[in-house]
Amino acid sequence: MEEKIYSWFVKKGNILIHRNENYITFQLNGENEDFCWLTKSDTDEVIDILTMIAKQIWENSDYLRKPYTDRLYKITEEGFYVWEIEDSQLLIKYDEKGIIKIKSIGNANLNIEVNQVVEIIQVLEQLNNQI
Repeated sequence: MEEKIYSWFVKKGNILIHRNENYITFQLNGENEDFCWLTKSDTDEVIDILTMIAKQIWENSDYLRKPYTDRLYKITEEGFYVWEIEDSQLLIKYDEKGIIKIKSIGNANLNIEVNQVVEIIQVLEQLNNQI
């Protein structure tokens, strides 16, 4: 299968998404900002891309499915949804300005497992309904 890299220029920043074997690699560039800012339509596009790649991985006969036993993220007092990914973190938060803020701490390239991606999609959908 041909590997595609999706580069999405959001309200502030750029998000690169591509399949890396059985992971989805997510790279965020806030362009001199701490966070990438996503509008409602940006979020819809990111959700569509993540869903498509996660489905490809899930349907791959070589993929070893891991059982989903418990929530993989935590919510901070500041309202951030936080996923621990290897030695890094992915943070997502709804902002009162009507945008979704997203950033990574640590490694610039996050290799995200399918179960984490499913949660990220669900959180993005939930937050996007607030916009």
